[in-house]
Amino acid sequence: MNKTNLEKRIYNAQCYGNIEPIEYMVPYPNLHALVEGQNVKYKDHLLYHDLSMTNEDFFIRVQKAAHWLKASGVRPKDKVMMAGLPFPTAEIIAFGIWTMGAILVLTAQNDLKTAKTACQPIFIVPPELDLEKEIDVFDEQFIPAFKPNLQEEAVIYWRDEKAIRLSHYNLLINANGIQKKLDLFEKDSFYIKLKADSTAWVILQAILPLYTGAGITSKNPKITISLPTQFDSADYIVDFDWTELKNTTPLHLYIKPENTAVLAIGSSPVHMTAIEKDNQHLKISGHSVMMGYLNDKNNQKIFIEGKMNI
Repeated sequence: MNKTNLEKRIYNAQCYGNIEPIEYMVPYPNLHALVEGQNVKYKDHLLYHDLSMTNEDFFIRVQKAAHWLKASGVRPKDKVMMAGLPFPTAEIIAFGIWTMGAILVLTAQNDLKTAKTACQPIFIVPPELDLEKEIDVFDEQFIPAFKPNLQEEAVIYWRDEKAIRLSHYNLLINANGIQKKLDLFEKDSFYIKLKADSTAWVILQAILPLYTGAGITSKNPKITISLPTQFDSADYIVDFDWTELKNTTPLHLYIKPENTAVLAIGSSPVHMTAIEKDNQHLKISGHSVMMGYLNDKNNQKIFIEGKMNI
């Protein structure tokens, strides 16, 4: 099976019925434009309430981080790996990477060695990074030399000996689907506290507050998104370890990294995602379907007849 045929199979799985990915446009051309756009209308809006950090405060740090990455030898399209970074350093570094037009390689701290071998990042952000100290000397404005388009790679996520490739479009459309289900907007706020080691963190904690305009706060949020047993009286549970999609109270956000992050909320597939079941597999198609694994042998096994079989 040649590569072009495989690419067609992957693309067919990324279509939602007859709607191709590029036909359902998100309002941003890439993830840098998302953080930049929030600063056009809502620069004084609180992004992280508990830190009193506004969109503008965040954006300035992102641009300084992009300068720091460039000074560290990172170029557009390079792979930059991070693991074990705390909030909000991880969020700032992630958007710094995307602002540069580089690719975030994400993994759990205990998988760093295997991720490094498989994904070949050119730079690893040290877990003990003192962000404020490192970026202090850099300019508050960064003019990107390269602006990726929606179809280009934004994240490589290493887990279970597989590298999952996600585009800017994957990330934005998955966040778009979550916003529709959770009904979050700039007047709202929500609470979430995930480690920066999953695609759920990328979507729900890094991207969602900027995409919706709803800031993160621990004090009287409209919605609380929790891991199982993490918070009392949560509105939604982030569920990595599931066997079936079902409606529960509270509803679960069912995570499948091959479908970017959130596959379904309760029994309902996320927006622009279709799910069929047979005895052995979920057959998934739609705009959140990944670009594929880094290893094409793995792709050959799962992209069959216009679906991703997981």
